[in-house]
Amino acid sequence: MYRNILSQDQLEARGKNAVADLLARRLIVPKIFFDAAWPTRKRRIDVLAVDRAGAGDIHVVEVMVGINAAMQSLTPLMLLPAHYKYVAIVNPGQFKLQEPILYSDDGLGRIGVILFEEEEHNQLVARIEIVPERFRVGAEVIQQIDRFTAKQHADIEIRV
Repeated sequence: MYRNILSQDQLEARGKNAVADLLARRLIVPKIFFDAAWPTRKRRIDVLAVDRAGAGDIHVVEVMVGINAAMQSLTPLMLLPAHYKYVAIVNPGQFKLQEPILYSDDGLGRIGVILFEEEEHNQLVARIEIVPERFRVGAEVIQQIDRFTAKQHADIEIRV
C-alpha cells in the first residue's frame, strides 16, 4: 500500500479537521474555530467550539503528535478557561496515559482524550477514548466568549 509521508504540521492539520467533524456531530449547532486566539491574543487553541450557536458550553482541543507532546500539553490545557477540554493525539504509539493527571486539582473536571483511526480512502476519523468531564467556568469567561464569538468569524458553523 502506498502511504504519504506527512509533516508534523500536516498531521496536526488533519487532526484538527477530524476533531472539528467529531464536535460538529456531537454538539448542537456549534461554532467551531481553528487556531483560535483564546483566552488571549497570545495563546492559540487548535480547535475551539462553542455549543448552541455560540451561546453554550466552551470546548477546547489541543491536537498533538505523539504521546510525549500530549503529556506536555496537559498542564497548559488544564489552565485554559473552558467547560470541556480535550487532548487529541495523532500517532499515540503505545497509548498509556495515567488517568489521574487528567483531573482538575479540585476534582471538578477531567480532560478528555481523543484518538484517531484511518478509515476507507485514508479518511482520518476522531473518536473519544476518555470522555471529558465538565470544568468550572466563571461568569467572566462567559462574557469573554460572548465577545469572542461576536467578533470572530467561525471556520465552521450552521447558519440558521
